[in-house]
Amino acid sequence: MVMYISCHYMGSYIILKIPGICNDCMVYTKCKAAFDHATLKRDRETMQMFSTAFCGMGYENGERIHKVCCSVFPPLNTMPSLDSRSGISKDHLLPEMCGSILGNRIFGGKYAKLYEFPWMALISYNRRYGPQFECAGTIINSKYILTAAHCVVNKNIRDVRIGEFDVSTDMDCEYEAGVYPNCENHIQNMRVEMAIPHSEYRRMPPTNDIALLRMQGEIDFSHSNVEPICLPITPELKNKVLDFKTGTVAGWGVTETGTQATKLMKVDFPVKSNSDCKMYFRNLLNQRFNESMKTMKNQFCGGEFGKDSCSGDSGGPFMIKDFYKDVSRYVQYGIVSHGPKRCGSDTPGFYTDVTKYINWILDNITD
Repeated sequence: MVMYISCHYMGSYIILKIPGICNDCMVYTKCKAAFDHATLKRDRETMQMFSTAFCGMGYENGERIHKVCCSVFPPLNTMPSLDSRSGISKDHLLPEMCGSILGNRIFGGKYAKLYEFPWMALISYNRRYGPQFECAGTIINSKYILTAAHCVVNKNIRDVRIGEFDVSTDMDCEYEAGVYPNCENHIQNMRVEMAIPHSEYRRMPPTNDIALLRMQGEIDFSHSNVEPICLPITPELKNKVLDFKTGTVAGWGVTETGTQATKLMKVDFPVKSNSDCKMYFRNLLNQRFNESMKTMKNQFCGGEFGKDSCSGDSGGPFMIKDFYKDVSRYVQYGIVSHGPKRCGSDTPGFYTDVTKYINWILDNITD
């Protein structure tokens, strides 16, 4: 007689058979195909495969986690499928697989998990005293990084680092008492083939603060610490009203201690209402109301006292967990642009509204 047990997975209870025997039984996070299915293809077929592949329970980072027979899972194509120039919608240049939610410069934030935001990129600049990381960006496909125009215009960019977590170490590890550390050392330092700032970018008042960096060569997505983020390309996502929605900013910028963070940090806070943002924008620029409003239309603002993005986070993402092609994923709605001189103050930070620039992004990427 076959015996079954129930297990909580992806927010639902599924029925698992009593553990079977196989030669490749491991915690599912160590099996790339299983992990890809769990994070990128969270559907009924995936749940059935997890039920079939169940082979016991294990531990990772102090948490009890189920093990699977890895060979049960067929590999997913996690590389972005780029369309050739065929005249078909350029939406196909953006990947189907993106924005995976791993788990449940930042002011007032906390450390991110090792694989939590694998689309984060660090932009390095040539300085007199050597290379310096000063801006962030996000991977949107195998060739392009999305960032802020002020991180690109009149800047001497050295390269872009992909897969980084803690800039102070070659080996990035997460430690928890009683368990083996989870470590990663795969880093990609990529040269920039072309910088593409918005042609109508203005530094002051901040306007059209968005840019693309085209990489030399292809970003390698075969490692768990590298993945693109989703963009709001569908009508539902493009038309989303962000007022009072809570999102996440991640980066390596200045923290509340006044120092640069070496490890990736994150902070959650709500978007302000459009009317509040207009008031803050006018006060921040100290300009006439009508003139300020002209440059405000493609931006939004957010933050709380003690919670903010800060210098060094520029170009990084404001992300919201949303449904992208019927799957819960991280979608990038904003780009860290500008804000008050004192981070974490009552005045919120301002973000380029990515929904207003989807057509510009698609018009400026090629295969």
